Amino acid sequence: MPPEELEAGYVWTYRRLFSHASIWRRRPADWRAAPPYFAMSYLYKRSNRFWRFLIRRDLVHAVWRPVVEATRLRHLAFRRALEAGRRAAPANIVSAGV
Repeated sequence: MPPEELEAGYVWTYRRLFSHASIWRRRPADWRAAPPYFAMSYLYKRSNRFWRFLIRRDLVHAVWRPVVEATRLRHLAFRRALEAGRRAAPANIVSAGV
């Protein structure tokens, strides 16, 4: 496979996986998990120009940390519920849009 064909396939796959419609279809069923999911999906996968702006102004940590922290706290609450033997809300793993 020539490098140009590989690059074209990567671009096509990236656009398809991280299109608005694809992100929406993969949203969590639990509405409480949706805001961190959308924030991470759009911030991580749909905001290349925005990232350059954040990096130049040293703002990456200020923007990214609250999203990651919200996801971490939700995960910890779910783990505590499992350990306590309670039936936890349906699990939705919130990833970076993948």
